[in-house]
Amino acid sequence: MAKVLVMRYDKGKVPPSAVTDEFKKTLGGALGKYLEENPQVKFNGLYVNEAGTGICDWEAPDAEAVKKFIDSAGGSYDEIIAVDKLL
Repeated sequence: MAKVLVMRYDKGKVPPSAVTDEFKKTLGGALGKYLEENPQVKFNGLYVNEAGTGICDWEAPDAEAVKKFIDSAGGSYDEIIAVDKLL
């Protein structure tokens, strides 16, 4: 299992003001379905500052499993990377 980070610093920004109830409902439904169909994938959260710069934290077999979901949901991002814990 890999730690996968979705980097959001330019085109992938998600300002807190954009996270409306409708956004949560639409994305939450798609996310729930994807996670149910892919039990090996775990979504740990979306973390952003006021400007919308931030990350999504996932655990998945590889970065491609996360990219597949985000692309299918019409999401945006700057990079999707698998990382290893060093400390």
